Amino acid sequence: MMKLRVKIWLEEDGQPVFGDGRLKLLKEIQKTGSITAATENLGVSYRHAWGEIRKIEQRLGFKLIDTQTGGRGGGGASLTPRAVDFLKSYEKISNAVSADITKKFGMLNL
Repeated sequence: MMKLRVKIWLEEDGQPVFGDGRLKLLKEIQKTGSITAATENLGVSYRHAWGEIRKIEQRLGFKLIDTQTGGRGGGGASLTPRAVDFLKSYEKISNAVSADITKKFGMLNL
């Protein structure tokens, strides 16, 4: 069975701001409560992940991650409330676009 796939992303001045890869990174940080654990699970370097987070924050104009330094209880990371809202909105739009494309693809007589 043929399936039509579509990807959406945000960009500014031709430069990517946010897309599926960055969404996965933030969702993994949200899930694990740790940038280190998230990067290990995704197979990317910690340095690369922080660079991506900084780029997104700079281009969006708001903070995405709150961090707690290590110590007796260990450190951690969590998404800011604004980041959580942003992810929900992005996923809602992405899902709506995918559903609409899938519906329109179904109209083709292949």
